[in-house]
Amino acid sequence: MSEVEKKVRECIAELDPYKFFAPEIDQSVKALNELETLVKNPSKENVEKAKVIATQLYQGASPYASYIPTTVANMKFVIEWLEKRK
Repeated sequence: MSEVEKKVRECIAELDPYKFFAPEIDQSVKALNELETLVKNPSKENVEKAKVIATQLYQGASPYASYIPTTVANMKFVIEWLEKRK
């Protein structure tokens, strides 16, 4: 498992316990699962799709950074990783 995959898994682990509190969190966990699939095969098309997903997740999570700091930090890492793959 690559470093970026580990970061995505950490986000899933952090958010998963909260998915029953809000539908947005459940949607985010599903998006993280899709993101993980995309980064496993970083083709040009997958990188573009993954970047959109990661950016949306980062923007959505940022206001809650004090509650989910790992997710915010890891999404920033994932976005930077994806930028290098362009």
